[in-house]
Amino acid sequence: MIDAVNRESADLVVFTGDAADTGLADQLEGFWSEFSRLNKPAFMVTGNHDMDKCDKSAATRAFGMPSRYYTRTIGSYRFIVLDLNNFRKGGVTVPYANGNYFTDNAVFNCADQEQLDWLHRELLRAHGPVIVLSHQPLGFAEPGQALPPEQAEIFAVIESAGRTNPEGAVAACLSGHLHVDRLEYVGRVPCVLVNSASYFWSGGMYPYTDPLYAFMEFTADGMLKIEGRAGEFRKPPPADSAGVIGRSAAISDRTVRAAVDADHHG
Repeated sequence: MIDAVNRESADLVVFTGDAADTGLADQLEGFWSEFSRLNKPAFMVTGNHDMDKCDKSAATRAFGMPSRYYTRTIGSYRFIVLDLNNFRKGGVTVPYANGNYFTDNAVFNCADQEQLDWLHRELLRAHGPVIVLSHQPLGFAEPGQALPPEQAEIFAVIESAGRTNPEGAVAACLSGHLHVDRLEYVGRVPCVLVNSASYFWSGGMYPYTDPLYAFMEFTADGMLKIEGRAGEFRKPPPADSAGVIGRSAAISDRTVRAAVDADHHG
């Protein structure tokens, strides 16, 4: 997979979190021995399992991230990396650390208020289309249901800032976490769930025969083109998971319109 990415003339690589399924302390060395062979800049996003056996500051240091959330500009696009590795319980927002999110009666995948305020400021000062990156999904609800409140509050910030500064509107959201291949929209914003590189989860791991990755391009006419990869399941997932939206051993090819105005294509 790394060799295939290195052969392409891409501007950057996006990693949406979970370098390992048992915590960074166990598997980070093997991850970096491969990932360090990339010959392109990378945007790193921490996932929940990256904090199974360490705290957030250790995870961000291990990934070489400037902060747990941050922004960078590539060409005419502004990339905003979010940290949704927090849960709310008893009215308190708690950062993930050492597997503490394995708890009951909590709301997971939340942004803290400090980060929501920062996101609003960043969107107000953006001068071109914005791509929002996160590990946990943004823009995805159960069929027929409203967005979960922890996602809705982020889109409320996006919509509020977009009304004030349409030049810096969010063009797309990219995330992972659910190990499925799925596309949804919030208003005009396409939200893409990028499948896991290695397996689907349904009470256990159901590995893919081939590592999954995708090449994405924002075209001059305002489209988001995704060229995915496909494999098969090494063993069939359980029958009761057949109704999971996007269950697949592939990342689909797609061409969708990004939520940008004609004057702001990059």
